[in-house]
Amino acid sequence: MSADFTHSLRALREDGFRRPGRALVFVVLLVCGWLAWFVFARVTVYEVSENARLEVDSAVFPVEAQVDGRVLTSRLDIGRQVEKGEVLLELDSNAQRLKLQEEQARLDTLLPQLETLRSELAAQQKALGAEGLASSSGLSEARARQREAQAALSYADEEQSRLAPLAKSQAIGELEYLKVKADREQRRAALDAVEQEADRLKSERLNRQSQGLAQVARLEREQAAMEGLITTSKARIASLTHDLEQFVVRAPSSGQVGEVARLQPGSEVRRGDKLAVLVPPGKLRVVADFPPSDALGRIRPGQTARLRLQGFPWAEYGALTATVSRLASEARDGKVRVECELRPDGSSKIPRQHGLPGTLEVAVDDLSPATLILREAGQRLGAPSTPRPATVGGAS
Repeated sequence: MSADFTHSLRALREDGFRRPGRALVFVVLLVCGWLAWFVFARVTVYEVSENARLEVDSAVFPVEAQVDGRVLTSRLDIGRQVEKGEVLLELDSNAQRLKLQEEQARLDTLLPQLETLRSELAAQQKALGAEGLASSSGLSEARARQREAQAALSYADEEQSRLAPLAKSQAIGELEYLKVKADREQRRAALDAVEQEADRLKSERLNRQSQGLAQVARLEREQAAMEGLITTSKARIASLTHDLEQFVVRAPSSGQVGEVARLQPGSEVRRGDKLAVLVPPGKLRVVADFPPSDALGRIRPGQTARLRLQGFPWAEYGALTATVSRLASEARDGKVRVECELRPDGSSKIPRQHGLPGTLEVAVDDLSPATLILREAGQRLGAPSTPRPATVGGAS
């Protein structure tokens, strides 16, 4: 055997022992590196909601039909800017307009009748007052004549009483006494006539006054009834006007038409039908719904979030960054509402628009892989029937 062949065998033996040692050192270093990453690396934990969207910070206004009707004209176009009070849609209201015109014509007839009654009542009250004054004057004159006749009768009685003894003693002639007695009877008859005249005047005054008051009361009743009819007619007109206004759909606020129902002239709508959605101007925010177990106690204001929008591939467009601003403390319909403020990003190619849906990821923790695995194992052991999924981001 030559010396060269001996050296070659020795070299092969040394290399055979050296290669396993190098492999063992490489494996040990790899395990140490992985253990170091497992213990000291940091991994971001996210809570994810598939039900997220962009919304304006002002509430949107649903536009609904207030009455049943048939569409005459529609100015509802998606994306159209409208002003508050602008007419968006008109429904057929011919029947209501005819009722309103009929009631207005009735009111126009009642108003002159009321004015006539008022004039007649004022004239009757004036006539009643004048009649009262005239009756009082005539009655006063009758009473004055009655007092005058009473005085004359008293004088005649005294005269007869004075002459009666003289006539008895024949100091005066019988003819003179009879004349005095006849004068007394005449004055008595005149007094009776005056009293009867006064009673008649008083009775006529009371009768005319009663008739006048009855006439005034009748006119007042008719006036009150007419005023009631006019009040009812005005209320009816106001009601018909209000009902007529319901056939005109106006914009409840300024903003942009974000959603529109399929409406054509002649389409029938029912009361309560959603015709459109009006999006008022405002600042956009991210709104998402989370299960209570994912949100309560884990999501807090100030945490970082990112929104990946559907229709805009994440690899091409990236994501919108946001910050959690507030969240509900009570669940509604089994979900907790979380709101986030968008961070300004001038380099983003994503158009920010109300209603865009997407997926929201909220960074809730920053853990090492070892802590994360231990926590997940503890949760699975504590509740094996309802394991809680976790979304893990890249290591920091």
